[in-house]
Amino acid sequence: MFDYVLIHYGEIALKGLNRPFYERKLVENIKKALANQDYAGVKRIQGRLVIELSGRSDTSEIEWALRRVFGIAWFAFCYVTEADRESIQRCVDKNIVFNKGERVKVSTNRADKSIPFTSIELNRELGTHLVNAYNVKVSLKGPEKEIFVEIADGKAYIYTKKIKGVYGLPVGVSGKVLHLLSGGIDSPVAAWLLMKRGCEVDFLHFSPFQRFDEKWNGKIIELVKVLNRYSFGSRIFFVPFYPFELASIYAPTRYKLILFRRFMVRVAERLASKYGVVALGSGENLAQVSSQTLENLSVIEQASSIPILRPLLTYDKNEIVNIAKQIGTFKISVQPYKDCCSLFIAKHPATKTKLEDVEDIEAEMKIEEAVEDSVNKAEVIEVKDQL
Repeated sequence: MFDYVLIHYGEIALKGLNRPFYERKLVENIKKALANQDYAGVKRIQGRLVIELSGRSDTSEIEWALRRVFGIAWFAFCYVTEADRESIQRCVDKNIVFNKGERVKVSTNRADKSIPFTSIELNRELGTHLVNAYNVKVSLKGPEKEIFVEIADGKAYIYTKKIKGVYGLPVGVSGKVLHLLSGGIDSPVAAWLLMKRGCEVDFLHFSPFQRFDEKWNGKIIELVKVLNRYSFGSRIFFVPFYPFELASIYAPTRYKLILFRRFMVRVAERLASKYGVVALGSGENLAQVSSQTLENLSVIEQASSIPILRPLLTYDKNEIVNIAKQIGTFKISVQPYKDCCSLFIAKHPATKTKLEDVEDIEAEMKIEEAVEDSVNKAEVIEVKDQL
């Protein structure tokens, strides 16, 4: 039975005076991820975090949860002993199995410089012991088994396997974002990337239905439950878009998608202001479809006074699909759904719109009345479960 989980972070180590804030947020998120698990506690030590396990800890469930905590570079289930040569040797003998002729390597990382021996000295001594005791072979370049020894705060943490994390920054360190979520492939991936940069993400979905209905909006709920694996809970604002449909009946068809996206941004900005959100998020991508030109993106952006974050801007479709499969949203995204933007795609959409032309059309539409109507009809759903 392992004693601890040793956790290393990546980018947090570069945060200077703000590092304790990032570490505290990472500890907080780890506790959220392990809310249903049995363990003794989480603490910070010399540039690392450690989770003390209990006799009832389920290591497979803990591994599954930690793989989804942004800010973790890698982690290892390990044995712990006192940081002296004899204790380290006994711990290795007791807990690690060696096969005759096996190629092994010892790698020591001594963060605690008060220990009266160097990393190289321990590598040599422990390696010599293993050769003599188990008839193994030392191999520095092609080992079959590597024994890692990390020494910090007077303890030695011993393990043989590093488990890769998702890197990034802890969710919550970069502020709140209201993300425009469709039922497609791109926008859930964009939300995941925003979380990876430390954003706490809530969602805004424009629904074809006049009121929220769990049955008809179930796909959106499922997508958010998958994303909650990484963010531990979020809100969805369901907003009907029929006020825009009514207002845009006589608008030129080739402009309708741009008009609709500006309408979405206006609604999102109103809700963001009401709920203390500092930026909007979108799954838009440069030139992926004919309407996503620089000119059109610029016109859309000018409907908002707060930033619109577009993390997928330079990704190609294959990269987006691969991430969607990796994080678990792809199979849900490809399920049939009446998505809002698809209703306003013209056969020959405007690709290089001018702001003054769009604003003239909006003045005829009475767009602000449509925005106000949709904002007033918004319904907020709390989603805390994971899928």
